[in-house]
Amino acid sequence: MPLRLAVVLAFLALAAAEDPYRFFNWNVTYGTIWPLGLPQQGILINGQFPGPNINSVTNDNIIVNVFNSLDEPFLIHWNGIQNRRNSYEDGVLGTTCPIPPGKNFTYILQMKDQIGSFSYFPSLGFHKAAGGFGGIKILSRPGIPVPFDNPADDFTVLIGDWGILDGGNKLPFPDAILINGRGQNATSFNVEQGKTYRFRICNVGLQNSLNFRIQGHKMKVVEVEGTHTLQISYSSLDIHVGQCMSVLVTADQPSQSYYIAVSSRFTTPVLLTTGFLRYSYSNSPPSGPLPGGPTVEIDWSLNQARSIRTNLTASGPRPNPQGSYHYGMINTTRTIRLASSAGQVDNKQRYAINSVSFKPADTPLKVADYFKIDGVFRVGSVSDAPSYGGVYLDTGVIGADYRTYIEIVFENDEDIVQSYHLSGYSFFVVGMDGGQWRSDSRNEYNLRDAVSRCTVQVRNEYYKLKNGACVSQVMDRDISGVGQRGNVELEVGVLGPTVPGPAAVSEGIHAIHVIERRIPHPEECASLWEGERKAHEASLICYIWHAMSWLLLPSSFSTLTEMAVENLFKDEATEEKGERARMASFIGAMAIADLVKTTLGPKGMDKILQSTGRGHGVTVTNDGATILKSLHIDNPAAKVLVDISKVQDDEVGDGTTSVVVLAGELLREAEKLVNSKIHPMTIISGYRMAAECALNALIEKVADNKLDADKFKSDLLKIAMTTLSSKILSQDKEHFGKLAVDAVMRLKGSTNLESIQIIKKPGGSLKDSFLDEGFILDKKIGVGQPKRIENAKILVANTAMDTDKVKIYGARVRVDSMAKVAEIEVAEKEKMREKVQKIINHGINCFVNRQLIYNFPEELFADAGVLAIEHADFDGIERLALVTGGDIASTFDNPESVKLGQCKLIEEIMIGEDRLIHFSGVEMGQACTIVLRGASPHMLDEAERSLHDALCVLSQTVNDSRVLLGGGWPEMVMAKAVDELARRTPGKRSHAIEAFSRALVAIPTIIADNAGLDSAELVAQLRAEHHKEGTNAGIDVISGSVGDMAERGICEAFKVKHAVLLSATEAAEMILRVDEIITCAPRRREDRM
Repeated sequence: MPLRLAVVLAFLALAAAEDPYRFFNWNVTYGTIWPLGLPQQGILINGQFPGPNINSVTNDNIIVNVFNSLDEPFLIHWNGIQNRRNSYEDGVLGTTCPIPPGKNFTYILQMKDQIGSFSYFPSLGFHKAAGGFGGIKILSRPGIPVPFDNPADDFTVLIGDWGILDGGNKLPFPDAILINGRGQNATSFNVEQGKTYRFRICNVGLQNSLNFRIQGHKMKVVEVEGTHTLQISYSSLDIHVGQCMSVLVTADQPSQSYYIAVSSRFTTPVLLTTGFLRYSYSNSPPSGPLPGGPTVEIDWSLNQARSIRTNLTASGPRPNPQGSYHYGMINTTRTIRLASSAGQVDNKQRYAINSVSFKPADTPLKVADYFKIDGVFRVGSVSDAPSYGGVYLDTGVIGADYRTYIEIVFENDEDIVQSYHLSGYSFFVVGMDGGQWRSDSRNEYNLRDAVSRCTVQVRNEYYKLKNGACVSQVMDRDISGVGQRGNVELEVGVLGPTVPGPAAVSEGIHAIHVIERRIPHPEECASLWEGERKAHEASLICYIWHAMSWLLLPSSFSTLTEMAVENLFKDEATEEKGERARMASFIGAMAIADLVKTTLGPKGMDKILQSTGRGHGVTVTNDGATILKSLHIDNPAAKVLVDISKVQDDEVGDGTTSVVVLAGELLREAEKLVNSKIHPMTIISGYRMAAECALNALIEKVADNKLDADKFKSDLLKIAMTTLSSKILSQDKEHFGKLAVDAVMRLKGSTNLESIQIIKKPGGSLKDSFLDEGFILDKKIGVGQPKRIENAKILVANTAMDTDKVKIYGARVRVDSMAKVAEIEVAEKEKMREKVQKIINHGINCFVNRQLIYNFPEELFADAGVLAIEHADFDGIERLALVTGGDIASTFDNPESVKLGQCKLIEEIMIGEDRLIHFSGVEMGQACTIVLRGASPHMLDEAERSLHDALCVLSQTVNDSRVLLGGGWPEMVMAKAVDELARRTPGKRSHAIEAFSRALVAIPTIIADNAGLDSAELVAQLRAEHHKEGTNAGIDVISGSVGDMAERGICEAFKVKHAVLLSATEAAEMILRVDEIITCAPRRREDRM
């Protein structure tokens, strides 16, 4: 008891300690600025344009005393700062009283449980168009882990469009784009080679989304509006109005200057401005073309926005992982649809939400609400759904109950980009798409790792937002400033072309009126604490109460021994246990599966893989194994899936994407079961039963036509065409299917694909590819060599055929005259003559060497009538030795011990513009060469990978001749059998078996999605068909319907499906067993001086 009491008292003392204060005195004045090279009047803060940055740390108290030296009212909005205890100071008209001319106001802000990059700007009179904006930086507290190393420097980059306004009309097209308040080529950032820098980029402009990029450098996104994100690198980024994000840029290029380009999006013409990234100790100007960026591509911007996701394992403002708050599991109690519109009111342009254009009240809404002043506003004046009527003026307020979880849908039917901002709140952007929002659109929501944000962009599409922050933020609000509770509003502001301003540009602010019923009981605060997510924090009173209870619970600190082993590992080693370790494993594995699942099926998309090494090589492919083995992955569970993809590729050649996707879906279902308190071992047991049942169902349905040669060859052709249908060769799958089948049939049951050579020759089209009997070596016959040799005897060697020299490191030969040098040269020639004679004594008429053959020995071979081929690569000589039946020799003293290769004819042939050497009638009669023709090396590389997959599958099918139908038919057969097993199985294992079935059905679902089809409809039809006996139904992505797979000739090898099923199940089981992840400390280099 004394120990517990001491701990509690210590914690209370800690909680009572006051957070640091930072004081700022700002004087807002008019002044002359030169953003475009010409003088104009702007708004300065302490004489600065842009205004000074606010640098702070989580929980800091920020005191900003603002003197308004303008001749008109002034108000500053703190974009993204949640102001949990003083929401009336967020600086939005209707919440805060404007600062009159000649007066001052002190903002008292607290960066309570916030980190990240934000901005501030004037919110009245469209002052933002004249300046008064700046950046806000909130760093993590010391000791809170950040998911990246400290950068060498931290830059704030304020970008935005700039122009002269015309009162009472729509915003004109801007004149330029500014970077930190300066125009073309006026801004630069200095870096040192090899170091990494953090750039906090904020769009503080008026109306246009902007694209930001740096010549020759990748930008790794690490934070968006206070949320640490998955660290994905981009070559360019769309930054929308009001939005801020942090990127890491490594100065890994040659030391010179590079362009920073910022261009407008969705505009005609496209505005562009540039700055510089300058390397230290380099005065050279930027060279080469400006980095290109997107212009009007809406899908490009949408896909990028979707790809930015929360890093669930990283800490936020607190040490808890961001993913510990499962927002997707909370049911929403209400849906609010907000549709924007535009119109003329009193001959002035107005913008509206649900037809209501905001009319400011004389009394701020929070003041009227607190003092219960009637007639200022009316709750419910903005409806929950759009009426699509005409625009009218009103003080719009939406009513909402305290502690409700609200779904907000933003709709934009106008041909402009709009940015919405929720003042004082963060929310999860769970979906975005085009078209009309419907209730079934919720099926596409991202309920796992959406980014918690305070701004969102909308362009002719709908956005689904789950507002999960209202609980904690309402509880933390203190309206009166003296501890009393009152009503709270959630401000919904339109920041895009409808920034709040005078009648010339309509206000777009509305309030959601949240009625606080009562102060919650501490037990309620405790229930909210699960996950310890910033969006569900209790008030300070509840926080201390819960902390005390938590310390007193026996389950929290069981023994002192448990506390004593905290430092078991070295300082730099890391350890994750229990739920956190399991979550990290699930997230990593599912991320890998999500990465490759878009490549699945006949209509799967390709990926471009760009190397970061010298030459920046590019690979275009949709092969799962190729994609995954090119990635550098830190997550251990993700590496497990990469490894099973490699094994699948080595064993059967195909199914590399399917095995990863199935494993990912099994883990996705397992996560739901774990969250439902089903033990992982129970899930594993159910998965094993389901896998065995699925395999038995497949075995019952296989067809085996090996005894009928014609039918078996037809099966092989169908398998080859099905395998190639998802590859780049899909348009010519019949042609290449026949090539693959003919090549494999020549092997006569062997699985040694070394006998089949593939040569790539750019030029022509893919249809020009052909199969040639024998072996083709991609080399030319030298000058003076025989061009045709019949009944060839071939010596394949790997030996030095340059002039023999003393090849001992450090050895030198000293002579006292040129005559001695001549003698040495003669001796070297004689030695080479002897070596050539030994080779000729083998009775050969063709000599193939891995290394170079210099002019003198080549001349000797020509005189002896021997064809000498030099510099054949290792793969070439090994394959040539294999097919001709010879050995690779390196010494020539014993001709009787060397086995020579033989073939009937060696001749030079032409393929396109290239000369090659053709060996026909080789000893290994099954040897053949497939010559691929195509437009580019990238296309030929992918064609080779595709053809190799088909050859592997066919060679395995020759051994295991069992065949299945394709097109999702096997998965539905297995799912039906597994469903029946689940109904017969008692206990919790039945839930795991049902989950296994759902994971199997996900495969045809993804195939349909990748083809742009209605997957829900097709899978439902497919499920119904499979309840009929003897059905062959599968998804025909060509016709977009459910069809008979046997009639369409869509077949797959049983061995591929067998390997996919077992490998995916075993991988999922392995990851499910994980309850701890230990990362060892890196080995330090010792100073051996």
